[in-house]
Amino acid sequence: MEWALVCADVANRALVRGWIEEAGVAEAGDLPLELRELVACLGARRDAVFSDRWLIALLDRAAGEGQEAQLAARVIVQAMVPGMVRLTQSLLTSRRDFDDVAQVVVGCLYVVARTFPLRRRAKVAANVMLETLHLVTRELGADEAREVRLDDLWDVAACDGDVADRVAQGLLIDRSQAQQVADTAELDGAEGELVALLAWGVDHGSLALEQARSVVGVVREEAERAGAATPAARKRRSRAVRWLRPVAAQWVHAA
Repeated sequence: MEWALVCADVANRALVRGWIEEAGVAEAGDLPLELRELVACLGARRDAVFSDRWLIALLDRAAGEGQEAQLAARVIVQAMVPGMVRLTQSLLTSRRDFDDVAQVVVGCLYVVARTFPLRRRAKVAANVMLETLHLVTRELGADEAREVRLDDLWDVAACDGDVADRVAQGLLIDRSQAQQVADTAELDGAEGELVALLAWGVDHGSLALEQARSVVGVVREEAERAGAATPAARKRRSRAVRWLRPVAAQWVHAA
């Protein structure tokens, strides 16, 4: 799973812990070493001031550019999975299933995490979910889910939650993987279509996230090369084509 890879990277752990410490949210000795445990710890503390401070610290990073901004946004998405489950469930209808709505919810939350107005420094979690709700309802063309209280959307599900809740959270996490691919490059034309294909492949389980990122890297490398390709570059290009062939065939068949 992509989140497991993020957590396994020691550099990611150090970056997120450093952001929290720099913001004065907590002392180094008070924070778990593992990123997965750190995110769970941040979300589990029922303190509005504390939540505002650490969320603003990450939202500030997420508003930047590059991999660090993507990491900050990814952590925010992960921390707010329980709220996204409730938001997704509130928008289900006879014509919309969980998987379809979840994909929109995750994508919208990711966008909100990258563009949130940092001047809004109070009730940050509720405001993030509110912005996500507004964006989701515009995307779906739906009425807002008035039966759901925004304060409840931020509640973290208990570790021993029921099976349905765990499955719902897993689906939401899977949906975030395609968003990660789409954010690896800003490409137009044929290259933009390639990124769309990669995102589709990851979203449908036809392509591993790291493979998709590698393909984007190969595309950039080919665009920037001056002169003949090295044997190693030709090998990377051949491997990327081998990965893409079955994905492209499935994509055409599904169209």
